[in-house]
Amino acid sequence: MKWHTVNNQIARKYTIKEIFTAHWHMFICEMGTKGKTIRKVIRQEVEKIIGCQRLENGFALYECPTCHQTKIVPFTCKSRFCNTCGAKYSKDRALNMSAKLIYCQHRHVVFTIPEALRPYFAHDRTLLDLLFKAAADTIYYCFAKRSKSEAYTPGFISALHTFGRDLKWNPHIHMILCAEAVGKSRRWKSFSHINYEGLRRSWQFCLLKLMQEEIKSPAFKSLAGKLYAGHSNGFYVNAPPVKHFNAGAVNYIVRYAGRPVLAQSRIKSYDGKSVAFTYTPHGSQQLLEETVLVSEFIKRLIIHIPDRNFKMIRYFGFYSCRHAMHALYKLREKRIDPSTLVNLRKTNNSWRKRIYRSFLLDPLKCVCGAFFELADKFISYRKIRDYLRYNTS
Repeated sequence: MKWHTVNNQIARKYTIKEIFTAHWHMFICEMGTKGKTIRKVIRQEVEKIIGCQRLENGFALYECPTCHQTKIVPFTCKSRFCNTCGAKYSKDRALNMSAKLIYCQHRHVVFTIPEALRPYFAHDRTLLDLLFKAAADTIYYCFAKRSKSEAYTPGFISALHTFGRDLKWNPHIHMILCAEAVGKSRRWKSFSHINYEGLRRSWQFCLLKLMQEEIKSPAFKSLAGKLYAGHSNGFYVNAPPVKHFNAGAVNYIVRYAGRPVLAQSRIKSYDGKSVAFTYTPHGSQQLLEETVLVSEFIKRLIIHIPDRNFKMIRYFGFYSCRHAMHALYKLREKRIDPSTLVNLRKTNNSWRKRIYRSFLLDPLKCVCGAFFELADKFISYRKIRDYLRYNTS
């Protein structure tokens, strides 16, 4: 049982691991009786969470050389869906992304889709690739119109979010777009203005065109016609101008691409049957609270687990190592110099240093003043068996 302080009062802290541990097997049986299947990757990730930091899954044994006290540190699951392990993954991705950005202005762009299109991406998750491609084609087209002779190549990084703030299925693209582009003459030019109306219409056209090529049915063709008529200005795109690069935008984009969709601090109550969580709707400062059954709560979380080897963050333009202009990008000054990047990675990769940076406490310091030393490691053979079962079948 965990507790935390809220308004100077001790409050019960509910964890997602606790909820899944208590209800996961019942949830599987419930889905089976309804004839619904659960993706293999979901089973694997949830089993990782349930077994995270359990001694039967392996641990490291430390011993103090002075007083000979021992300390056991259980192994974590290393799952991005886990609230504990996903936080480290998120910070690593944010650091790597920040290090690749050149030192200039960037714009945070959000590409959204109408609610009528969302079920298609939930039914066939392979269509999520089209969101990346449509967003990239939209940006390439907007920059190509600036100068046909130069054919400017932009640089941008796209991240897929599959949820809204209320945890419901809402796939959309977050993009960090560089305000500078390079042309055929190998010269860099700054673009501080983007045609907002043209951006929306281009995004609508590119996405519907790609979807019609994949979904060849009269029903979808009719839906596309209705969407063109009902969204005459195109699909909604948020592309506010920025005067300088905001590093917080990087952390925001990769935050949910590398960790669970819900922070555990947002869970307000859990009585064994229902879960209450809070969220703030877009365009509002009011904090809302929603209560759902445990089965519905689990559904809203696991639907956002991506398929194995699916890339949630992708690089395009001169940021892509496969692009011809990537060589010119390497010559530009980066936001983080290589020496600083090495030191940051060393600090973030060590669990001991991460704990000390957050709480100013050394987890390997003994009460006698000495430091624990690694004595032995115990690896669970069951964990190795499960790894081989999931990765060889």
